[in-house]
Amino acid sequence: MAIRKVTDDRFAGLPTISPKTPEMEIFLQAGYPEMSVEKANTIIKERKENPSTWPYEEYEKAQRFLTAYNSAPVSVDTEPGWKRK
Repeated sequence: MAIRKVTDDRFAGLPTISPKTPEMEIFLQAGYPEMSVEKANTIIKERKENPSTWPYEEYEKAQRFLTAYNSAPVSVDTEPGWKRK
């Protein structure tokens, strides 16, 4: 598998945010205000023990937050192999 170097300057200067870092948590808080990793873990734990403590919507939001926080980016090549030079 060949490694292709990106020569496109459109992406220069964009920050790279690694999963499971404080930067990723802050980035996700833009879409999930008042949510943190600790709060999401607490919601999921308490909801499993006693479902009446947190609404189901909050439980789903906590799951989505942690899924996004733990996920790693996947590279997708837009140029098929048979068209490469």
